[in-house]
Order: sequence, then structure tokens, then C-alpha cells
Amino acid sequence: MRNTGDGFLATFDSALDGLNCAIHLQSEISADEHAQAPDRKIELRMGLNVGDFIVEPDDIYGAGVNIAARLEQLASPGGILISAAIREHVGSAISIPLDDLGDLRLKNIVRPVRAYALRVASATPGLMGATRSRTAGRAKIPSIVVLPFKNLGADPSETYFGSGIVEDIIFTLASIKGLLVIARTSALTYGIGSPDVQTIGEKMGVRYVLSGNVRRTGGRLRIGAELADLETNSVIWADRYDGEMAQLFELQDRLASRIVWSIAPRVREAELARARRKRPRSMNAYDLVMQAIDLIYRMKFAEFSRARGLLAKAIELDDSYPAAYTYAALWHIHNVNQGWTHDQEADSREAARLASAAVERDPTDGFSLAVHGHTKSVLFRDFDAAIAIFDRALDAAPSNAMVWALSSGTYSYKGDGAAAVARAERGLRLSPVDTQAFYYLAFLCAAHYVNGTFEQSVIWGRKGMELNPNLCSTLRWLIGSLVALGQIEEARHVANVLQQVQPRFTLQEYARWCPLTSSLRSEFLERLKLAGLPSGE
Repeated sequence: MRNTGDGFLATFDSALDGLNCAIHLQSEISADEHAQAPDRKIELRMGLNVGDFIVEPDDIYGAGVNIAARLEQLASPGGILISAAIREHVGSAISIPLDDLGDLRLKNIVRPVRAYALRVASATPGLMGATRSRTAGRAKIPSIVVLPFKNLGADPSETYFGSGIVEDIIFTLASIKGLLVIARTSALTYGIGSPDVQTIGEKMGVRYVLSGNVRRTGGRLRIGAELADLETNSVIWADRYDGEMAQLFELQDRLASRIVWSIAPRVREAELARARRKRPRSMNAYDLVMQAIDLIYRMKFAEFSRARGLLAKAIELDDSYPAAYTYAALWHIHNVNQGWTHDQEADSREAARLASAAVERDPTDGFSLAVHGHTKSVLFRDFDAAIAIFDRALDAAPSNAMVWALSSGTYSYKGDGAAAVARAERGLRLSPVDTQAFYYLAFLCAAHYVNGTFEQSVIWGRKGMELNPNLCSTLRWLIGSLVALGQIEEARHVANVLQQVQPRFTLQEYARWCPLTSSLRSEFLERLKLAGLPSGE
């Protein structure tokens, strides 16, 4: 223990011991000081963290200690702030409710630290200092626990397979930004019997529970999985997967990936519905971003315009939240792409600023990096810089569908059709049931156009147009491919649809920012002209 004058630092053998000590101290102090006048009452603030530290006879120091000290400074009088590391170590042993404060920017700490406030009776509501007024708006992202899959057969190997599936699912889910995944060790205690998911959710403070079972029949294996939304007390997704046992580990990887990229869109849909139900005054930055995403991808001008204000409000409420900046950058990119901008250069500069700000707030966020790279490519034709950024994005998030799709665009614009097709197909394969699949299809349509496989471009362009007829990039690539195949009548029909979505479209204006290299651009513009689109000259 180290005395700091008006406080002290203490180390414990386990996270649970430290947490129990903090709760006990606050409870005892609150009881002893209850009768005191407010100006004479003693109230302590406490911060807890798990990390490396060095103990000397008269001192305790280290990176882990610094984080605990910074959390203490932000705690309410009588309150306790804990790091995500503490929560993961303690898991369901936390017996009192938590408030998720999101990622906090702590003084002299480079990376944001996710923190939670324990709702102890002695705590004064809010955070200390300047952070207090912003707490309610911090991004409160959804949380999920993956329970051990049940073995429905007699063969012990099925148990091992189920455990492997769960480990792979947790690992992949953990790479998805915007989703808090409870550590595997915290979920293991629920591997026996038939626990009630609602009770588990309440104990672990999560919104979603993924559970499943494993059954072997002959040489085949069947996996069943379901995702429960505890807020609505309903199952929002369930599916079964079959495979041959001959290639056990390959099957394990494949099924885990299919499960993860099936449930991720379902979580987003449930979060969108939840955000729509909330009253405006109760929204935090996360809710505002979710509502903005919903409006953006409808690609209708009036609704799209409203999304900008929601994202600005999200940034105001939580300046540390990368997703708010990332989607704000995307908003400006789409504003240019849809032809709704009145100042293409200003929108491009703002997109670049916001994308850079998102990466500054989390340099490991693959999606933010991908949007940063896409900005460099689609608005400024800086393909080399974009590819370098996409390489970083894929290192950070190799299973993120949007990262693959956006990177496909850069390879299309620079004329590498084969690489563009491969990347777009990879993105679509990773997220086949995504409600934003039409956006991935736009990149696949473009990739096939550049690759010269115009029949495929038309197939995917028609499919994208069917899912959402308002995305102008899909319409332009589809027109170009139809003209290349000599299907002028259908090309003119799609051109009319484009002009309804983008009434001010002219070839002269589009040529100013069309991302294709010059050798491809002139031919593409000529094909658009043959479909009857106005030149604007």
C-alpha cells in the first residue's frame, strides 16, 4: 500500500478481492458519515484496474496503476469506477448494477480506456470534472455473452468441438468494433445444466446471449445456435449448420465464421429498432449513430439529410467515439457520390478531416481505417496511400466485410479488375444476409465492369438495384455495363432512374471527381453518354 496524502494506492491478489474491498469500504464509510452535514461528510472516490505494476518499499507504480489513478479522478464522490479489465476478470461475480461509460480519454493515457461505474448507494450521480455533463451521452455499445455449446451426443469429442466453436466465435466477435464481448472464462460457469438466459444476462450485464448445441450423427455434425435479445425477451435469430467430420478444424472455422456473420446483422437490426423506440432525450452517442446509419442507407435525400445532424450531435456528446466520426465521413462521401452536394471540394475536405479524426481516436479500428482509405481513393484518387491504409485495416479486422468491400473499390478505380472482384466477393461472402448488402453489390458491380466481365456486372447491378434503387454508384456501373453489352434500351431506362435520384446529374460535373484512372474514365463517360445522360456542356 502507498499513501498519497489525501488518498492511497493498494494492490490485491485478485480482481475480485480488490472489488469486494472497494464496495465494502464505500458501504461502511457511507453508513458512518450518514448523519454528518453535507459540508462535513467524508466521501471517497475509487478507481480499479487490472494490469502490470511494480512494488517498492515506499511506492507502487506502472501503467496499470496510472489507469486506476485516472479512473479515481473521474469517479463520483462515494463512487467506484472500474476498467473493462476488472469487469472481464470478475464477470458474473459483480452483484450490483453497472453503468457502461464507454471509452474514456484519460489524461496522459494514449489509448482510450473502457470504464464502468458501479451503482453503489453512496455514489453521487455523474462523473467528476468536465466529464460529468457528457457522461449520459457517451456511447453505450451493446454487449453479448457466448455460452458453452451443449453436447447432445455421447461422444466426448463433440464437447471439444463445441468448445472450439465457441472460442472461435468469441475471437471473431471480439474483432467487431461496437460490440462488447464477455470473456470466455466468465461464461464457463454456465456450461453445466440448462441455465436461464435472462438470469445470465442480468448477472453479467449483457443485452444479448448466444447459445447453441452440438450433435453428431454418423460422420456428420450438426450445430444449432440461437441469439436471444434479453431486452425484448425474444429469440431474434436461430439456425442450424451441418458438415462432415472428416475435416474437423476446417469445419470448425467455417461454421464459426458463418454463425458470427449471420448474427452480426441481426444485432444491428435489433439495435436499430431499440434506438428508434428511445425518447430523444434519453439517446446517447451510440443510439444517435445507429439512427443515422438507418437514415443514410435508405439513400433518400430528405432522410439522408437528417442523418448529418444526428452524427454531429453524437460527436458533441462523445468526442472520443470513433464510429461517429467514421459515419460522418461516410455521409460526406455519399453526399458527393449521390450528387447532392453543392460543394464537392468542401465535402471532400470534410470527409478527409472526419476520417482522420476517427483513426486518431482508435488506430486499431479496421472499419475506421477502411473509410479513411476509401476517402483517399474515391475523393482524391490517391490509390497508393489508400492501399497502404487498407493493408492496415485488414491487419486489424481481417473478417470485416465492409473493409473488403471498400478496398475493392480502390482496386477497381486503379484498373485492377481481378483483384477488385476477389475482394468484393470476399466482402459479400462474409456478410451474405446484411441489410446493407446492396452497398457491397455496388462494389462487385464496379469490379466486374473494370474486369470486362460485363455480364456479371449486369447481374450484380440488377440485384443491387432491386435491393435499393437509390444508390447512384450502382446505377452508373450498371448503365456502363449494359451499354458495353449493346443493351441500350435497358441502359436508358436505368439512366432515367438515375436522373430521378440525382436530378442535377451531368457528365461534365461527374467527370470532375469520377474516381477511375484517366484511361478508364473517358470510355466510361462515353458509355454513360450513349445511355442518354446529359453532358451539361
